Amino acid sequence: MKKRSEGFFGLHFDFHAGADCTEIGKSVTEDMIREVIELVRPDYIQCDCKGHQGYSSYPTKAGNPAPGFVRDQLKIWRKVTRDFGLPLVMHYSGVWDTRAIELHPEWAAVNGDGSINKNMTSTFKGYADGLLIPQLVELANDYGVDAVWVDGECWATVPDFDPEIIALFENKSGMKLDKNNKQSKEYRAFLDFCRDQFFAYLTHYINKVHSKAENFEIASNWAFSSHIPQPVCVPVDYLSGDFAPTDSYNSARFEGRVLCNQNKPWDLMAWGFYYDFSEGSVHVTKGADALCREAAGVLALGGGFQIYNGQQRDGSVRMWEIRELKGAAEFVRAREPFLKGSKPFSNIGVLYSDYDMRNKTDSLFYPGGNDEVKGAVRLILDSAHTCDILMDHTLDNLADKNIIIVPELRYISEHIKSALLKFAEDGGHLIISGPECCELFTGGRREIAHKPISVPYKSRFINQYARVSDDNTGNYIERKSFGKGSISCIYYNIFGIYCGKPDFYVRNMISDIIDESDNFIKYEGQKFIDIITARKDGKLLINLINTSNIYSETRLRAYDEIQPLSDIKLSVKLDHEPASVTLQPENIKLDYKYNGREISVKLDRLDIHSVLIIE
Repeated sequence: MKKRSEGFFGLHFDFHAGADCTEIGKSVTEDMIREVIELVRPDYIQCDCKGHQGYSSYPTKAGNPAPGFVRDQLKIWRKVTRDFGLPLVMHYSGVWDTRAIELHPEWAAVNGDGSINKNMTSTFKGYADGLLIPQLVELANDYGVDAVWVDGECWATVPDFDPEIIALFENKSGMKLDKNNKQSKEYRAFLDFCRDQFFAYLTHYINKVHSKAENFEIASNWAFSSHIPQPVCVPVDYLSGDFAPTDSYNSARFEGRVLCNQNKPWDLMAWGFYYDFSEGSVHVTKGADALCREAAGVLALGGGFQIYNGQQRDGSVRMWEIRELKGAAEFVRAREPFLKGSKPFSNIGVLYSDYDMRNKTDSLFYPGGNDEVKGAVRLILDSAHTCDILMDHTLDNLADKNIIIVPELRYISEHIKSALLKFAEDGGHLIISGPECCELFTGGRREIAHKPISVPYKSRFINQYARVSDDNTGNYIERKSFGKGSISCIYYNIFGIYCGKPDFYVRNMISDIIDESDNFIKYEGQKFIDIITARKDGKLLINLINTSNIYSETRLRAYDEIQPLSDIKLSVKLDHEPASVTLQPENIKLDYKYNGREISVKLDRLDIHSVLIIE
């Protein structure tokens, strides 16, 4: 049996059992689960165990069971998955546990106003030893479960303002905390204190569970993703997260580029349905084309992919939804031989700085506040360039980069600043945006205003409503030589704006700047294409993903057709002539021209995703 961490394609189910669940297991049968597996052929199945409400959907002795059971559904899932040799994984809500707090209010985090948090447990208190560890051990040893996907952890963890916790911080740090002064060094140090405790909490419970169930694998949802752009410092077995149910492809683009740099097995989960959490929103099942494109955005970066659909309140699944997943499953499997284990790379890096995020946000781990970085990634990809994400801890090795984009930082350490300036001095091209970020590099301090601006571009002006230095006279973009390289300063928040309001004149303007320094791949054709370069087994992989209409996703609840792109021309710089150029998974051998410096190749049509394999 494969480990969960080795899986390439999986299914996820959950239903967050609550006090309303009195007939769990009623409609769950071996035949139902067998049909799921035979239809979709996943590498593993994740199913419900305990959701945010804190009620377990199996008759646990270690935790808090839901009110009523007709049969033990978990035993049925375990039997059938074992019959097929598949790992069974639990969806388990960790820090967010409303029922545990109802029964043990002493486990709750304390809010800033002194009230008890009704949903979020404290990582400083007794929840892990009193419930989490015993229940995971029960799942591993009594039920034979293989792994757990712990939901509601980093993004649900909040600072604990319990007076005893504050006293612990003050004794350890020698500082006096003022809860109302959030920009003070003492408050920022307290947030770091709570972050460090979260890592200690993860390490504690993972090690305890591993000591009692050695082969049981554990992932903490969104750990060391965009929520925690830091080196992995706890003994998780794999990394995973579920990207946004709306604007999903953009979510996949961004999150995959963080996780693929963390040197751990990783995957991302697509929601199999649209849901926007607003009043009146309902689940609308996504079409196969939408899921295939979301899958392509992950697989091309070397990650695994899973699809989430809900279970009904008794634990059964809606089989009609599973039958609609067959096309997406076949799409993923067709690409597995070419993409599993591939290593993406790019000569263009976008800095996503944990130092900046820690200093400007009040949440412990960042479920937002990074639109500038997302906007930079989107803009670069929208202009048919490749793109990688850099984190603070990866800045010591920039040998493969010739362009670095620093989008709208407000805080920077001397180490980060020195690394970036050295990169430019040694011949790299640095693109800095935002009034505060430019001032971090150029010095001085000006008043910042929000106002309409007109940016000259070729024969036209691009109108933006922007954050800009109040005394700026209209020269919004400057490029200067620096050592052997250059620094381009964009004096307004160009990427933060682009994240929510894409403007393709802006895209073309930045693309022109990048084109002056990026000559690895040249592309001709419709711009709505993502290019992802990767390596595997000594081969060069050029992933091409059709991104037409992705900016309609926030308005479209479902779509079932992606229009193909046509007449695509690529030039790829190579030191020697290749033995072959093949289009996969179509298995088409392509004609190409080689001029001693680069190959040129043409594709007549791109549906959703194909990969050029150059040997």
